[in-house]
Amino acid sequence: MAGTGRRFLALLIDWLPGALIGNFLTTNPAVSAMALFALLTVVSLAAFGRTPGHWVAGIKPASLAGAGERISFGHSVLRTLLLCLVIPPLVMDVDGRGLHDHVARTVMTIAR
Repeated sequence: MAGTGRRFLALLIDWLPGALIGNFLTTNPAVSAMALFALLTVVSLAAFGRTPGHWVAGIKPASLAGAGERISFGHSVLRTLLLCLVIPPLVMDVDGRGLHDHVARTVMTIAR
């Protein structure tokens, strides 16, 4: 499973473009940054199975239901919405899986 450091790096890389665009091109930067982050995350997971941040950090989300397969579109939307709420990712178990991973039945793994 991917460690907290890699996961945080991926989050930072994925958040930065939306934050920059939201800050310079919209009148409500906080909401715009969150919406752009969510859009980037869901589209990237659906199209490629991981986000640009996941790729740089060398990690990828995997479904627990499908023995490590790509997560479904529905689970990627659910996981992303919970991630955007901030608190669910901070509630972790001993394995480092956040509440958002538990609900979406996913795990972050080292990409091979």
